[in-house]
Amino acid sequence: MRALLVVMAGAAAAHCPPVIGTGLPKAGTRSLAHYMQQALGYETYKFAGGLDFERDFIPLVVEGRRSDSVVLKNKTFYDDYPWYAAPCAFAKTTTARFVVMERNCSAWAASAIHQLFCRWLRGGCVSGGFNASTTRFGYQVTFHHFERLASGLIDDACRSQRDVCGGDTRLVPRFVAACEAHSRLVRDCVPPSRLFAARLDVSFNRTGLEGLGHFLECQYKKPPDESWGVFGQRGVT
Repeated sequence: MRALLVVMAGAAAAHCPPVIGTGLPKAGTRSLAHYMQQALGYETYKFAGGLDFERDFIPLVVEGRRSDSVVLKNKTFYDDYPWYAAPCAFAKTTTARFVVMERNCSAWAASAIHQLFCRWLRGGCVSGGFNASTTRFGYQVTFHHFERLASGLIDDACRSQRDVCGGDTRLVPRFVAACEAHSRLVRDCVPPSRLFAARLDVSFNRTGLEGLGHFLECQYKKPPDESWGVFGQRGVT
């Protein structure tokens, strides 16, 4: 069955609207999703089952064509790929709200290399670089997005995978640059009135939680509290 992907353009703004998480993996978006589920009653959509890279993702992102098979539901948080990798397309083709969780880019780079690249994305590597023939949707989306942020980074990381995953830091500045480029991209594409930006630090526990409910015009199931922060037992995800 072809998965539902996006639309609702032109619809009136709703209380507890659909929310697209535009933070990079390992920036805290999934921890935020857990909070939204517990405190605001949002359903979390963490995968893109049934989507095809050439059929669904490229037309949306590259050609800017809206897909009538894509419907975003109210009170649903769309986390992980392809959502974070297409802020410009989703801002144009939907009336969703956007939340970008950000993290110090140096800290993000260290985490992304260790957990994102060396544990997950390395499965898409071959000796000459990234495996362009892979059919895994998540690999394809991630590679496409990082090519836009820092061209050649994933290919170079694949070629020197043993060194990179063994602690070599030569590619760290390029991962940092990719993080900074992603932040600029989100802000360039998403109107400020539809974007909630939060930084992954302890201050979010005190100041961010109440602001998020107000931004979404959504009633709290439980009142915001410092213990609801994004530094949970699950760690930074």
